[in-house]
Amino acid sequence: MPAAEHRIAAPVTPELRAAFPGPLLDRFLAAEARLSGAGYGPAVPRGFRRAAMRVAEALGPEAGLELARDASRMAIRLRPRTAALYLDTAAAVAPRLDMAGFELWRGLHLDLLRPAPEAVQPLLETALRLLDRLTPGALAEFIRTGLLLTEGDARGRVAFFRLETPAARQALARQAGDIGFHALEAELKAFHTALWGQVPLLREAAEEARQSSFSDNQIRLPASYPDYRGQERRIARAALAHVGAHQTHGGERFALAQLKPMHVAVISLIEDARVETLALRELPGLRRLWSPFHRCAPEGAATAPSLFERLARALFDPEFPRRHGWIAKGAALFDAHRDRLEDPAISRRMGNLLANDLGQTRVQFNFRDHLVRPVYRDDNLGLWELPDDPDATPETANSAPSEGRRRVSGAAKQPRIGGGDLTGPESAPAAQAQRPRRLAVLHLPEFDHVAGIERPDWVQAHLYDPVLGDPLYLDALRQRHAATLARLKATIAAAQLGRLRRLKRQAEGERLDLDAAIDAAIALRARRMPDHRVYEGRTHAERSVAVHLLLDMSQSTGDAAAPGHSVLDLERDAAAILADAMARLDDRLAITGFSSDGREDLRLVPVKRFDMPFDLMTGMALAGLRHGYSTRLGAALRYAGRSLSAEPCHHRLVLVLSDGEPSDIDVREPGYLDADARRAVQQLRTRGIAVHCLALGGGHDRHHEDIFGSRGFTRIHELKTLPSMLSAVYLKMTG
Repeated sequence: MPAAEHRIAAPVTPELRAAFPGPLLDRFLAAEARLSGAGYGPAVPRGFRRAAMRVAEALGPEAGLELARDASRMAIRLRPRTAALYLDTAAAVAPRLDMAGFELWRGLHLDLLRPAPEAVQPLLETALRLLDRLTPGALAEFIRTGLLLTEGDARGRVAFFRLETPAARQALARQAGDIGFHALEAELKAFHTALWGQVPLLREAAEEARQSSFSDNQIRLPASYPDYRGQERRIARAALAHVGAHQTHGGERFALAQLKPMHVAVISLIEDARVETLALRELPGLRRLWSPFHRCAPEGAATAPSLFERLARALFDPEFPRRHGWIAKGAALFDAHRDRLEDPAISRRMGNLLANDLGQTRVQFNFRDHLVRPVYRDDNLGLWELPDDPDATPETANSAPSEGRRRVSGAAKQPRIGGGDLTGPESAPAAQAQRPRRLAVLHLPEFDHVAGIERPDWVQAHLYDPVLGDPLYLDALRQRHAATLARLKATIAAAQLGRLRRLKRQAEGERLDLDAAIDAAIALRARRMPDHRVYEGRTHAERSVAVHLLLDMSQSTGDAAAPGHSVLDLERDAAAILADAMARLDDRLAITGFSSDGREDLRLVPVKRFDMPFDLMTGMALAGLRHGYSTRLGAALRYAGRSLSAEPCHHRLVLVLSDGEPSDIDVREPGYLDADARRAVQQLRTRGIAVHCLALGGGHDRHHEDIFGSRGFTRIHELKTLPSMLSAVYLKMTG
């Protein structure tokens, strides 16, 4: 029998009897025999014995016996090797948890066997890392978040639960309660602005970055500092202050020329010390911010990392003992040049000398694994003109061409700041003729549907002065759409004639007010003085309407929609015709074009404000709109709602013209921007602001219905009808 064979191969030991006393031992042996005879191979029963004894010791024998059923389910649904991994992991996890926590941990993995079997093994591989930072309850929320973010993507799910994606690391930091980049971003912007007088463009560093980095116009900070829990705010401030010192006191980027990795590292170290010294002369209080992170001792092994860290402290702290000859020489050189530190060339000269000396001692240096210390200092990539190949080291960079050197490592597509154009790649020549002026910067919230929270000041919106286009645009529009304009004019005139409001209890009028006449007769019978206002008048109904029209200017609106016309061309015409109709009705209208280049750059072009007339300038602003970038719809809706809230009207409406679903370059989670736009629509409607979308072109109505509701959008299949349809929809909604 298989059981007998197994018992001969795996005898009962005193430790086993102690773990499973009395009749529990028979239950254990029976379970072990079933695993041995099931054809899973020897690893599963052996792993069961080890794990069951360990779990029984930590949580009791019943908990250990339950592992047999778990292992069998794992082996059947997945494979025996995964079942063996589960048993080994359970043995390591049990001593860390109480009984309730261990039962929850088991259930989390077993519940994935049917809906997401590919997630089990990566979760087991990272189990100890996850439980180092998460409670079982927080782990359950982390798993739920991962399943939502990777829905329909098995490969992405494996990467997520192996913690290989930025989304996974952000979710882990959030569930662990780490104070990360997102929680500190608004505070850090204010801190940097107060310190250096400049509003920084902050971004979260990519992938596994453990240090800050900067380019000409962008600062990247790590998502979190897991090795410094409790000090995240101080480290982030120190890092931002250090980068600010580079931006304030740094010079041109250093050329690599024929430098070796050792020279690059030492020159960078001297440059760090140089800019910090200059910053401390202006802001002595920065010493209190930076000094807690200079922790190295005066002695240590003569390795490159140790020597670099000690030299960094010696240049920062004049009281630090300089017991190593190379450190003493470096500090003496630096002290001798303190009156010339405004010249960045000093760093290169001193760094070359010190690197030559260190190279002669045969100290080994691995540039690829080099981490700048102390922890708040940046990765030094912003100091150098680097080659196009992101994997090139300073040694291989010598052969790289001087043209096209990349400006920053790992940087994503970056928006221009302070006067960047609003055009897409195809319209760059037109933008060179006139660049828009940035009018203002404001911050808007955004809803994270995975975490279930609204992040305040999450999106940075830039208001740009419109680029003025063809001054004859409105004249051409009147010729192109003469029939539509005439029909609309007649419709409005008829509506104004037919829409009369009765004025009751008037002192004079064309007819009696029956109710007032009856009250007067009653007063006379009662021998009281009657009210003389017994007539009824009629007047045109007063309108109290304000509309904010949002025009999607994303890259896709440059696509052809009709012969000789793009989607954006038709949006312009529709907006102009609506503006003409609303001017005839004396309704209030604002028109704003929008696109986005990440949450740091929601690009808003106020074509017409509520207090502006519809005139030649409005036509030129419409003609000057250019397509480009992406569509962050929720933030644009919030901006429109904010402007409408200040309008003293009874009927307030946001109209949206868009040809696609929300998207942006910094969002990869499916449904994230849809959920945010839906939340923005709901918030506006609770404040009494109606929202309606004209969905342009063919598409799935389910998507727009999810955001705006079944009656909150109108599909325009024939785009050439948009100019007339927009005004028709408006009149129907406000008539």
